[in-house]
Amino acid sequence: MKGWRPLWAAGLLLVSGTVFADSVRAWLERMQDAAHTLDYTGTFVYRHDRVLSAMRIVHRVAHGRVTERLTTLDGRRQVIIRRHGQIRCYLPHDHVEFIEQRAMALKTFPTLMPTHLKPLRRFYAIHLGGLGRVAGAPVRLVVIDPRDDYRYGYRLWADRKNGLLLKATVISHSGKAIEQFLFTHLHLRRAIPASAVGPIGLGHAGTYKEERGELFPDPTPTWTVTRVPPGFHLAMHLMRRMAGHKGIVQHLVYSDGLAGVSVFVGRRAPSAPRHAQLYRLGALHVFRTVVNHRMVTALGDVPTLTVETMALSVRRLARRSGPAAP
Repeated sequence: MKGWRPLWAAGLLLVSGTVFADSVRAWLERMQDAAHTLDYTGTFVYRHDRVLSAMRIVHRVAHGRVTERLTTLDGRRQVIIRRHGQIRCYLPHDHVEFIEQRAMALKTFPTLMPTHLKPLRRFYAIHLGGLGRVAGAPVRLVVIDPRDDYRYGYRLWADRKNGLLLKATVISHSGKAIEQFLFTHLHLRRAIPASAVGPIGLGHAGTYKEERGELFPDPTPTWTVTRVPPGFHLAMHLMRRMAGHKGIVQHLVYSDGLAGVSVFVGRRAPSAPRHAQLYRLGALHVFRTVVNHRMVTALGDVPTLTVETMALSVRRLARRSGPAAP
């Protein structure tokens, strides 16, 4: 990706830096605004590691609040409903419902845009790309490249008419596309009824076993990450009980404005492995290890270096009293 430059790039070099930056900012703002104001239904595909899956999305905005219903179209059926800071995941085959509260605003397709452009420029090179077509609509490309090895690059294609993000690709440092989202069909609607984003078609709610996660206030964290990659800052810290799991963990959320990393610190179960473990699903890396007799898990859409550096540098702060600390 970095070894070639199309002909339009030569023309962009003639544009002043101020106008150029304003154009990028305008497109990112349009994408952000479209994701929080438009009502639509559609189908998008998600590709990673030679795996391709499709999802149906219903996106509704009412009184400034967004509700989404996502349904898998292949494999075992799953229905995910995002509403008012809460995520409900229904597994009809197992008759299980998982309920989790969001620790902070998640960046999920098609809402992957950074919140603030100026601070990102220290750690990402951001510029406008060329024109193209996605799902039959004309689009504009925004290119985001990392300046170090702690984060990924992004290619974002936005609808030129309304600004909605129609295609997103996560790029590794070698220029390889490791994860991609792509709308294949999209239909803008004037109004979507509330029933369209509810748990319809799932059978009787009473037949589902509920697994509920909980959040607790955490005014003073007990643990900290001592080696935080440049640009990342502690955005939130809290206590959490995960749906389907016993015990309470401390949850530290770090963000650079685009990428995010969650660090969980909890008691180590006797059956837990003693050696470090690394998992990957597309752009998501999960690194688990034991630090000071505690199980530490770091996960995020970031390279291996980032989650390993943060997990291995977790250290205990001053001891505090109270039953909530893990």
